[in-house]
Amino acid sequence: MRLDEFCKGLHLSASSIAEYMECSLLYRFSRIDKLKPEFISDNMTFGSCIHQTLADFHQERMMGTIMTLEQLQDKFTYYWTIRASENEAIKYKGENSFESLLAQGKSLLRTYHENFHDDNTVVLAIEEPFRFLLDNLPIPIVGVMDLVEEDDQGNIIITDFKTAARSYTEDDVSKNAQLTLYHLASRSNGYGERNIIMKLDVLIKTKMPQFKRYYTARDRWDETKAAKKIIEVWKGINKGVFIPNDTSWKCAECFYKGACNDWYREAA
Repeated sequence: MRLDEFCKGLHLSASSIAEYMECSLLYRFSRIDKLKPEFISDNMTFGSCIHQTLADFHQERMMGTIMTLEQLQDKFTYYWTIRASENEAIKYKGENSFESLLAQGKSLLRTYHENFHDDNTVVLAIEEPFRFLLDNLPIPIVGVMDLVEEDDQGNIIITDFKTAARSYTEDDVSKNAQLTLYHLASRSNGYGERNIIMKLDVLIKTKMPQFKRYYTARDRWDETKAAKKIIEVWKGINKGVFIPNDTSWKCAECFYKGACNDWYREAA
């Protein structure tokens, strides 16, 4: 079943849960009021194009072919041009531009291509959708696993692709909520009896681009804590608790700054 079919009706996802926990009023504007964003982030568009390019890379790998560097960069150029060329809704941060991010994307993918190794793994799925239920949660959780592989020991490796401005810390990896959600979802997708290894493949946008792999695992206690948080998020949504988090560093670059200011004026 495709993700769009899973997403029919009320549901939660890793991104919506994170959104509510970061700023519940942002969640309301985006998910309930369905307001049009006041602008589109260059970084989000860039990350999405890198993500789609890597998905294509592994799709070819699944078919027994490894893309050349030129093919990989051409894929990114295609997606970036389609999404960003002459798109006036994109807000470029600082000195970023269509051309500079095109060059950065190609440079990051060169680093990825030069450092990629499959570690004797077999690709089982790319962008595999999932849908599962938690006890005491009346709506499903849905999402997509970027990459699912099996190694030569029979372990299942679930990978999430990321672009980032810096290297990840140990806490960034061990407390990554999206990976915990993937671990919970692994049972619904038939991997529950296997040993699950979680992995982040991170392209780091430093002056000299870096590619780092971070491996981690989750246990029952991690799952218990995640489930508790998810249920409390749902309770807040269901009760209509939507409060702005204007202390977040993300506030200055929020897509709904105008709507938030209007909310304050209405509340006054």
